[in-house]
Amino acid sequence: MSPLLPGSTIGIVGGGQLGRMLAQTARQHGYGVVVLTGGAKDTPAGLLADEEITGDFTDPVTLARFVERADVITWEFENVDLLVAEVAAEAGVPVRPSAAIIAAAQDRKLEKQALEAAGVAVAPWCPAATLEEFADAVAELGIPVIAKAARFGYDGKGQLRIDDLAQIEAAWETLEHQRLVVESVIVFERELSVVVARGVDGTMIDHGVMENEHVNHILDLTVVPAEVSDLTMAAARQIAHDTAIALDLVGVLCVELFDTADGILVNEIAPRPHNSGHCTIEAAAASQFEQQLRAVTGMPLGDGSCRPAAMVQLLGDLWDDGAPDFGRVLVEPDIHLHLYGKSDARPGRKMGHLTCVGDDPTHVRQRVGDVRAALTGR
Repeated sequence: MSPLLPGSTIGIVGGGQLGRMLAQTARQHGYGVVVLTGGAKDTPAGLLADEEITGDFTDPVTLARFVERADVITWEFENVDLLVAEVAAEAGVPVRPSAAIIAAAQDRKLEKQALEAAGVAVAPWCPAATLEEFADAVAELGIPVIAKAARFGYDGKGQLRIDDLAQIEAAWETLEHQRLVVESVIVFERELSVVVARGVDGTMIDHGVMENEHVNHILDLTVVPAEVSDLTMAAARQIAHDTAIALDLVGVLCVELFDTADGILVNEIAPRPHNSGHCTIEAAAASQFEQQLRAVTGMPLGDGSCRPAAMVQLLGDLWDDGAPDFGRVLVEPDIHLHLYGKSDARPGRKMGHLTCVGDDPTHVRQRVGDVRAALTGR
């Protein structure tokens, strides 16, 4: 297929901040943008789009309108009904990444199976669709385990740790009898991620290996490059590339990893830009969002190599006692502020992020944390 040149329209499924940053990049490169939100209005991405379509993800009229407006369709998040991909296929509009990849990413059982088929290592796991299967899985894996809802989980939602066999029945009730994936608890030294882009011609470029810290299951801090050995760095990148190839990816994929004493394990995948890749906006010549745009339009990929950088999330908790003093950020020449256009600041809600780019990973990590701490003056 010939590349889609500037002037074409990118259809984005989802209206959140990842779509917003993709829309910003598409605008910069001369592309149009149409956003399908699933119902929400004035979304972060929709505010920057040529058109924000707010109908339901399963409404045929809504989907037909969206597909008619788009020259290619890509994803801002994966927890969405896949009917849009069927409508697009009937209309001959390419969907990148494919619906099969999205389906695997939104179901933990399919995701585990896809990763194992790719030949990469994952934590020991068992599926469970009944209370009896849940109990059998815990017995097979051994305490402690993490029980995760198989469908539509993110940021720690739909997950429970089991440290005692007596907790199983209560956990089954709390998880509302959902189909589960039960995983062994992994002791790891650090959490890593690799964001890799793969073009229609199979070309792959990644942004290096990032080190991540989570607070309450939400990503809090990312540093690139990760402070790991060259051997670990090479292994993490190879795993990401192998996964992208096995999935026949066209687009951007984040592979989240555990660095353990026995080697690297894949935790999960996200077939889209990822929070840990936000720092690439300033750190790389071509950010994860630019790579997504280039990949899905069939254009050549850019240089993804990153200077040392650190990113911290700005959650709604920072607004508890009023709006933060963003003037404290704007006077810092090495700090970059991104706000997502969300008016309702709730605890745990991702409202924006800060990035610091410099010459030393340790320095930028400290700098960006200090500036965030000074935001409220409290």
